[in-house]
Amino acid sequence: MWKNVFKVLFSFSTWKWFFRFLEFYHKVNGDAIRRLGSVGKGTWIEPTAKITNPENVFIGKNCHINHLACLQPGKAKIIIGDNLLMGPGTMLFASNYQLAPDKPIRKQPSVYKDIVIGNDVWLGSNVVVTAGVTIGDGSVIAAGSVVTKDIPPYTIAGGIPAKPLKKRE
Repeated sequence: MWKNVFKVLFSFSTWKWFFRFLEFYHKVNGDAIRRLGSVGKGTWIEPTAKITNPENVFIGKNCHINHLACLQPGKAKIIIGDNLLMGPGTMLFASNYQLAPDKPIRKQPSVYKDIVIGNDVWLGSNVVVTAGVTIGDGSVIAAGSVVTKDIPPYTIAGGIPAKPLKKRE
């Protein structure tokens, strides 16, 4: 058994994969994380998270941006308070398209609106937050929800589109 473990650990293909991963992380995330608008102390961004236009992303202290999260502010801003928990696969899109009937789909005008997420918020796995939404302090968004409208503070919300389910005590 140990012979096989050493064989895998010291194989050329294992190390080749490892260095490719490091190169990918450095190019994609390393550069983006260095260019963030701001990031608070104690915040952890998983290596597979994707952040575009990082200079428009502002993250507070002690936050966790989980695996496969996607933050796309475009020309708007994504502002995240302290102590956020973001589940895997969560997506924040601060840009969207309008529907102009006289133009083809690929030439629709863009709309950019800030996303603001308060302190002590938990976004479950695969949550989608759309442009112009504010999520209040202490809120919890259920996994798989699509947030298209503002969520008041200390509210548990869920669904497609997300609606307040109950108040958080």
